[in-house]
Amino acid sequence: MSELIRRVNSQPGSPFISSPSARPYSPYLKTSKSLLSKIAPLHATRRTPPPPPPRPPPKKKTKKEIEREEKWEEEVIDGVGGINEWAALAEEERKSMLRAKMEMEMGGWD
Repeated sequence: MSELIRRVNSQPGSPFISSPSARPYSPYLKTSKSLLSKIAPLHATRRTPPPPPPRPPPKKKTKKEIEREEKWEEEVIDGVGGINEWAALAEEERKSMLRAKMEMEMGGWD
């Protein structure tokens, strides 16, 4: 039965043609094509966009913030065992210890 329906629908006069090329007639189709051809192509002379603006400089630390960080550094140095042990540590270790101290003191607040 489905074969019979398929054969009947494939006939040229069938109202149930399922091919994608068969479009209903629209009087606006030709008009819209002719109007689109008259419009200038979009962005024909578009220039490349300018680069993004540079990042703003970091805000300067206040005197109070500088003093607080110096105090924390002294506390970390004393916790390590002195300035000699502190100097023997790698730069990354020192930074991570200071960062941990700051996070502990600030409690997650900047």
